[in-house]
Amino acid sequence: MVFLTTLMTQNKTIKSLFEQKKILLQSLKDKEAYEAKVSYLEKKYSFLKEFLKDDAQTLPYYNLLNSALSLSTQSAQLRSFKIDKNRHVDFTVIFNNFSEMMAFFKFIESEKFIKNFENIILKSFSISIGEQENESYELSFTGRFIPLNETKN
Repeated sequence: MVFLTTLMTQNKTIKSLFEQKKILLQSLKDKEAYEAKVSYLEKKYSFLKEFLKDDAQTLPYYNLLNSALSLSTQSAQLRSFKIDKNRHVDFTVIFNNFSEMMAFFKFIESEKFIKNFENIILKSFSISIGEQENESYELSFTGRFIPLNETKN
């Protein structure tokens, strides 16, 4: 009888241990899924940090150039804009008429415009005559912006 009682007690203990093992294994499986998600997020975060390190910060420079153009003439429009992480920029401005383009030339020689660049060069100039004798003038520039937190005096 003592033997049977001991056997039943051990059987209960074994069942309890198996149940505990089952719970712990399930918990481990759940934690593996959680760890996989955390690992995934860590990778995405490192990719984001790497992207931001190499990012050209296009929008602030685009807005800076666009606001400068709006100060120059009514018809100046930014046709293209390309910037790299070293702040080298290529952009093209178009005009509806010759006098607006000439006013823009005066503006780009002013301190209001030049202070935003380490250097800037007129790369090309072209005239397009469309249907109904509509002319458009296109100026392409290349240069390098100064860092946003600096301004030339």
